[in-house]
Amino acid sequence: MNTAALREKIVAHDLSLTYVNAQTDTRHTVLKRFDLAVREGEFLSLLGPSGCGKSTFLNVLAGLMPPTSGDIRVDGAPVSTVRQKLGFVFQGYALFPWRTVRRNVEAGLEIRGMKAAARRSEAERFLRLVGLLDFADHYPHQLSGGMRQRVAIARALAYGPEILLMDEPFGALDAQTRELLQQELLAIWEHSATTVVFVTHSIDEAIFLSDRVAILGRGPGRVKEIIDVDLPRPRDAALRHSPAFVALRQRAWESLSAELDAQPQTPALSGAQHG
Repeated sequence: MNTAALREKIVAHDLSLTYVNAQTDTRHTVLKRFDLAVREGEFLSLLGPSGCGKSTFLNVLAGLMPPTSGDIRVDGAPVSTVRQKLGFVFQGYALFPWRTVRRNVEAGLEIRGMKAAARRSEAERFLRLVGLLDFADHYPHQLSGGMRQRVAIARALAYGPEILLMDEPFGALDAQTRELLQQELLAIWEHSATTVVFVTHSIDEAIFLSDRVAILGRGPGRVKEIIDVDLPRPRDAALRHSPAFVALRQRAWESLSAELDAQPQTPALSGAQHG
């Protein structure tokens, strides 16, 4: 994707967020002078140390919490409340255990007032897309972790979001399932016009999925560097071993390692899962 030619979908300027603990009269700043522009239709990952404000930024963008100062806009309009055309996928699946897979995917469509027959058709279309149509009448506890995350993705996509926020959605999965779902997610996204903002602790995951990777500095969160991922699409597992991929991984690692406050550099931090 040539993201240089795309307009800016999301713009955060001089964003700050400070929590105030009234009981202890202390303040904790999570975001400070946070600037970021996300282009329409691109896949952008946020990568940084734990506690640097990645998930907090998603919550501000979703309208779940107001910033202390600064400005954040979507399509030029200030973010003030939860946006209807926005989907959210969490690490913990957040499925309704009392609903079948199909009924979980239908949840957002019910909120939109879609009629039952249309809901069922739309839910089944997205379950087919993630390879779970045969499990439509199962309940979440009957599925594996990877299958539950597929349901969560199908539910978010069925809602028809213009923006999809993903907060470490594959973090709890084993390495093989994680890589398979990364490829499935890309296959779905590449046939959509959805703008994706993806939070991860994994350098490999960020590079494999993204058009650009925003490196966040140690808290208070700020965007330290943005790396353009100029790798061909569609992408497959072999890409991870290419010289271009390895070079981008090294660049991201060097940028991140400078934020670790001289902590020991462990092998985990140079691989697929870290932070």
